[in-house]
Amino acid sequence: MQYQHKIQILGALGVVLLLLLIGTFIFNPDTTFVRQSTSRLLEKQTIQKVTKIAIKNADLQELTFIKRTGQWYLSRESKEYPVKNQRIEDMLKPFGNSFIIPVRATTAQAHERLGLGASASHITMWDENTEKPVLDLYFGNPDATGKEIYFRSANSDVVKSIEDQFSSYIQSSPQSWYDLRLFPQTGTQGLKSELVQKISCSGNASGNFSLSRTGQASWSGAGGNLNSKELDTKKIDSYIQDLINASGDDFVDTINEQARVDKTIITLELGDGRTKKITIISDHESRSHWATVTDTPYMYQLSEWQFNKIVKESAYFIKTEQ
Repeated sequence: MQYQHKIQILGALGVVLLLLLIGTFIFNPDTTFVRQSTSRLLEKQTIQKVTKIAIKNADLQELTFIKRTGQWYLSRESKEYPVKNQRIEDMLKPFGNSFIIPVRATTAQAHERLGLGASASHITMWDENTEKPVLDLYFGNPDATGKEIYFRSANSDVVKSIEDQFSSYIQSSPQSWYDLRLFPQTGTQGLKSELVQKISCSGNASGNFSLSRTGQASWSGAGGNLNSKELDTKKIDSYIQDLINASGDDFVDTINEQARVDKTIITLELGDGRTKKITIISDHESRSHWATVTDTPYMYQLSEWQFNKIVKESAYFIKTEQ
């Protein structure tokens, strides 16, 4: 009997300890805080409906992105310029991720100290169905570790912190967003190297000549120094890739009126019947170059490096002895 009594006492103590352990987990303020602080800034289904984003930053110009028929554009001075859809999607993704979001301050007096005053970055998002923002946040300074960033809702003084997956986007220049490729890479307008059947170049910088495909891996040339010459097909293939991948440094509306310009025209004839034309205006004295392309209304500013990659003289394509 004494043995059974001890067993009962030990069993009862075990139950009490177990209850104490469970109670500690449930009622511990720190544990409860962490559990309740895990949340998202925006629901994933809401992110999919976002069609307008505005980013204001004290050090950069305000950026306004608009989504139309599946393509994102940056609105600038009443004009819209295409941006990289993938970069917009990369920016939106963290807003739907789960984070531990602790409260760091509860009064407006802390805003300036934490970078949430006049210098704060402000990001606002709207969906396709409402004029009221679905997200309206201010982002401030990083915390002492540099791993988190302070933020608050536009309609609240409460300051929280979150793992910083946002600064690289909300502090970016317009040029980092633009899709500055001269030719689209995907879709029905996508340009593939195997489609190019003929390349014609004309202008002071390149001279007048053409390259014509005579087989899957063979080309012939006419004009310039190309007549009856053996061509370097590897250089031609590489050149076509340079044309397809060409991109500008920025969008511009006008060229320098004082520029002493000449013009180079590169025409691509494709196997599906389409023709693509790049018109490049150059001021060689200032090493300034501007390009327009068929099928787009934009003018691109080209770097000297990009200009030299896509504007070649005919002699460049002649095969040389190794």
